[in-house]
This record gives sequence, structure tokens and C-alpha cells, in this order.
Amino acid sequence: MPNIIFHPDIEKGVKVLYEWYQNQAIDLGDDFLAELGTAYEAIIELAET
Repeated sequence: MPNIIFHPDIEKGVKVLYEWYQNQAIDLGDDFLAELGTAYEAIIELAET
């Protein structure tokens, strides 16, 4: 499995976006994190091909 390295600012950015989405609608921040996880998994899968 390839190792993906994220820029250090990514963690802060994800937290900010999560909070923003949570303030827009109930559980929208959780949906954002789920989609982010799905995208991450897709990147890993594509990197292995």
C-alpha cells in the first residue's frame, strides 16, 4: 500500500471545513468526513494500479 503524505495544514483545514459543514446542517460534517475517506480510499486504489 502506498504511503500518502499530507501537508501539515491539511489537518487544520479539514477541521475548519468539518465545523463549517456541521453548522450548515445536522450531520453534514460527518457526511463530509465520510466522503473524504471515500476519496482517500479511491486515491489509494488508483495508486496501486
